[in-house]
Amino acid sequence: MSTQTGHADAKPQTVLESLIRRWRQRPDWSEGERQVVVADLMPEGDERRRYLARFVTLSVLSTVLASFGLISNSIATLIAGMLLDPLMTPVLAVAASMVFGQPTRVLRALSIVGGGTLVAIATGWLVAAISPGFASTDDLTSELLLRTSPSLLDLGVAVAAGVSAGYVLTHREANSVIPGVAIAVALVPPLAAVGVLLSIGATDEARGAFLLYATNLGAIILAATAMLLVSGFVPGDVRNRSRRSVRAGFAFTAAMLVVIAVPLAAQTFGVIEERNFQRAVNDALQEWDPTASSIEVTTSLDDDRGTVIVVVSTLEPEPAEGLAVLIRERTGRSVDVEVEYLLKTDDTATAD
Repeated sequence: MSTQTGHADAKPQTVLESLIRRWRQRPDWSEGERQVVVADLMPEGDERRRYLARFVTLSVLSTVLASFGLISNSIATLIAGMLLDPLMTPVLAVAASMVFGQPTRVLRALSIVGGGTLVAIATGWLVAAISPGFASTDDLTSELLLRTSPSLLDLGVAVAAGVSAGYVLTHREANSVIPGVAIAVALVPPLAAVGVLLSIGATDEARGAFLLYATNLGAIILAATAMLLVSGFVPGDVRNRSRRSVRAGFAFTAAMLVVIAVPLAAQTFGVIEERNFQRAVNDALQEWDPTASSIEVTTSLDDDRGTVIVVVSTLEPEPAEGLAVLIRERTGRSVDVEVEYLLKTDDTATAD
């Protein structure tokens, strides 16, 4: 009686297990291929001057497009600026230099990122200054406002984009998806927003836009560094030698993200609270006067007190006190309610 050996009794792989194992198969990187990738991210010698000239030119052009897109509320123009954004390259150079334990290259890449940051903010300020009809906070477009209130969702998007960027960097056959990564977590639009907002004195909004940029920057560096380490891009001996510097870089970036996450969390919870309050006000409004046709409802929260301004159209106005009581019961907050009634009338005429 014979006994079968080998893989006959091996448990068959599921599709998921097969995909995971295939993803974990590390590419066979040669030293020359690694050097090419690193050189593309951070050129040396005479090529460095040409790279810096291209970087500054693209930074200005991409910020001009992004700034005009923000001011005119044009998504198409904004996307064009995102696709020209050159900041992703030195940001990935920071991650690559960290995993190879090259502190000089890290500092050099960070200096380029810092210079690009200043160029983008200054360009955004200049574009706003010369744009006709854009001179106050009353002119803020929805695309501008979208970049002044970052939340934890933006942090999650930035982490996912950083992982994607690291994957694309180590899998060159996936280069076709680079434009998608650039659009998903563009760095230039929030910087352009900072410059535009500073030009009209909207410092609080500019602070929020810069927080979004810092969130994207830190998350991309941290996630891309992790992706480079697990992809096989760094040889084992190099990884062992640079372990201390990698840990230091990880610790610094993670600490920066923790500091950033605190205001992001506060802002996220504030938005959720504001939305819940708005929903409760709308429900109370319907109960207060089901026949009222609401035109505009404005709400705001200040500590434990809420303010509600309601504009309605109705034939038989109900007392505002009833609405205030309903809102207080639903939200548990003291509220100030102001109601403006617009008499609804129908009028028709025919002239032959």
